[in-house]
Amino acid sequence: MESTNQPKNSIESDKNLFDRILKYTGVFGGVQGVNVLITMVLNIFKSRWLGPVGYGITESLNRNLEPVRSSTNLGIATVAVPVISHAAGEPQAEGLDRKILLTRSWALLTAILGMTVCLALAPYLSMRAFDGDRSYTYSFMILSMSVAAAAVTNGETAILKGAGMLRQIALSRLLTGAVSLCVSVPLYWFLRIDGIVLALALSVIGGLCVTCCYSMKRFPYRVRPFSWSLLREGTGMIGFGLFFTVTAFLASLAWQFITNYIQKEGGEAILGVYSAGYMLVTYFTDLFMAVVESEYFPRLSAAADDMPRSHSLMNNQSLAMSMLSAPLVILFMLLVPVMVFVVLEYEKFHDSIMLAQLAVIGLYFKSVYQPIAFLVTARSDSKVYMLQESLCYILLIICIVVGYRGAGVKGIGMAFAAWELSYLLLVLLVSRIRYGFRMAPVLVRKILTQGLIVAAAAAAVVAGGYGGYAVCAVLCAVSAVLSLRFFNANTTLIPGIVSRLSRK
Repeated sequence: MESTNQPKNSIESDKNLFDRILKYTGVFGGVQGVNVLITMVLNIFKSRWLGPVGYGITESLNRNLEPVRSSTNLGIATVAVPVISHAAGEPQAEGLDRKILLTRSWALLTAILGMTVCLALAPYLSMRAFDGDRSYTYSFMILSMSVAAAAVTNGETAILKGAGMLRQIALSRLLTGAVSLCVSVPLYWFLRIDGIVLALALSVIGGLCVTCCYSMKRFPYRVRPFSWSLLREGTGMIGFGLFFTVTAFLASLAWQFITNYIQKEGGEAILGVYSAGYMLVTYFTDLFMAVVESEYFPRLSAAADDMPRSHSLMNNQSLAMSMLSAPLVILFMLLVPVMVFVVLEYEKFHDSIMLAQLAVIGLYFKSVYQPIAFLVTARSDSKVYMLQESLCYILLIICIVVGYRGAGVKGIGMAFAAWELSYLLLVLLVSRIRYGFRMAPVLVRKILTQGLIVAAAAAAVVAGGYGGYAVCAVLCAVSAVLSLRFFNANTTLIPGIVSRLSRK
């Protein structure tokens, strides 16, 4: 690995690092994939037993509950991770115990706040969600328990991440999905639409129980939510959390604007095409990026005060993620028509195919910039974070409006790709000015090489026909070969697998 900020044993350390990245990408990607399958199975039962009305009620409840959750949880699941990661790297265990106590105390306070706000606003939320109907007031009062449970879960999740308990994180996510399925299906079967609220609430509470089983096994639960001497130690963390909350609110406004804009300009049909296409891309992106949030972010947070070390981690992670994502992005382009045929009604959602094929290009850019962008969060640099994220969503709105006006549904897919590229350039600019970060030369070369292959594959599928897909398949193979050669040279995992297979 070529980098000006590498330690002397960089070849060995890089091999260990890339082995770790491959291992946990497989683990968390697999867990995310299983949860996607669970969601699809749950949707099948919901469509049979609840029908469109049940879907509409569920969507209205979730959509109007989300602002309460996001505005009261202070981003504990993210902002507490650097605090715990730093403490976990210190030799004194008392420091880690103190930070965990601090995190749990603030998480409990946000749970109380969220539940109180939801109870107080229940009549308003009911009228807002259901066109003036107050009959769902008690439903939102019941769901206030899920708001509180989600806030406590955020704190326990931050503890798992900060303490590096990756196996426990993966298992808790897997079991949370299973609990949701096991709780929801019987309720939908016996109560039909009347079971929606209980299913939503008990699924979140079940997830809390699962997460607590893993976190409390290692760190017994202690909390002091009304000790000011303790709570004031977290003022820096909570200050960043406030910026995090404001940014999340701005993000929700941006996405709401986009939904309203597409609906106004194109109608319900175009909005449905957009929602379906972007849903497919989101599932794939979450599956691929889960490892960055769970494994890489705590590791970067622990090294955030050491700039040369942080830059080395950022370069290595971006390099590995870009080499992993390129062939997978092209493969996704090839498989989108099959996914639309299997998951959706092909004739009604045919236009979603091109949208998804173009939008997924953004995942390649995201795989490059996400490891770099996380440095702002790892250092709790609140003002820079808010500026960077605000510009991000301004760029999103501009790209969507220009893309849709210029090329319709196809333009929306192009807009998402252009947005991710723009954000990549913004992240590189901010990290260069603020932290002196430079991409390693080998990273630049690999990004450009794989990026050109991804662009060529996108051009081939846009051209359409069997010839276009044949060219795309060839480019997918080329990209995969380049990635395999890279990981074969820079890991011990791939050569070990090849060696075992050859002996068999």
